[in-house]
Amino acid sequence: MLVFVLLMISAASPLVDYSSAQSVMAAVDLECVPQDGGSVNIEVYPGATLTGYTTCTVSNPTIHVEKISITTSADGLAVASPGSVTVAAGGEEEFQVAVRAEARQTMGTRTLSVNAYVQEISGAPPPNNANANSNNIISIIQFAEFNLEMLEPVVEIEVGSDYELEYFLYNTGNGMDTFNLDLDYDQYDDTSFSLSMASVQVDSWWFGPLRVMVSAPNYGGDWDIRADGRHTMEMEIQINVESELGCQKGNCLKTTMNQKIIFYQNQTVQDESESGVMSGSIDDQLLIYGGGGGGILLLLILFVVMRRKK
Repeated sequence: MLVFVLLMISAASPLVDYSSAQSVMAAVDLECVPQDGGSVNIEVYPGATLTGYTTCTVSNPTIHVEKISITTSADGLAVASPGSVTVAAGGEEEFQVAVRAEARQTMGTRTLSVNAYVQEISGAPPPNNANANSNNIISIIQFAEFNLEMLEPVVEIEVGSDYELEYFLYNTGNGMDTFNLDLDYDQYDDTSFSLSMASVQVDSWWFGPLRVMVSAPNYGGDWDIRADGRHTMEMEIQINVESELGCQKGNCLKTTMNQKIIFYQNQTVQDESESGVMSGSIDDQLLIYGGGGGGILLLLILFVVMRRKK
């Protein structure tokens, strides 16, 4: 019986020690799930909230109440979260982490890191280091925006000449975008217009030059005459620009710019040229007539002299 009692005591002692040791050990679990599922998405277009969220769940698997400290980092972005949470034994608590970007911030990805470590266990410092970490991807969402600048709102082009119209396309969005271009105009005789390219790719906060080649009509003598003596004909062309990114998001972003063109023929110069031709022709005729008259006069004088000699 004595041997049996001693065996029971020796077998029970390790069980008591093991249970006691486990009861004072700290532990924590952490999981963060973005509001949008895959990543913490932040819109930064003008007027956006500039904020994205993730919801974190911190769990206490021990039999003691734990005070758990929370720290965060987001590659330089502003982050808001509770500094600590208290979790009951075997329980869990949720908290939200908000990440804020700057307006028009360049598109791209960053990492949000949330850390939880046990600060107290049943009101006392824990005997061991217990921490957990959860990482989320932050996505700065790209938006489309652009401006179009016209260098010459009104241009005058002489008949028979070629001219190059120039514009600048500014990408004020937060990422590289491709812009599709086309022209609208009324065809007039031998006038022609052509774009230097059908599309242009422009990086964020940069510009791309656009050119329209114009071939003027060869003749404008039947156009209206202005006070300065020029024959003129006015017309407009439309330059249409559309963002590919804007259309991919289901809300096509496009703009149209009207360019005024005045074709002219300098009638004053033409009249002077025609007048010179006519004057030269008259002078030639007078020279011919004058030469002919002088010859007849000489013949008459010669005839008179010969009769006197007789």
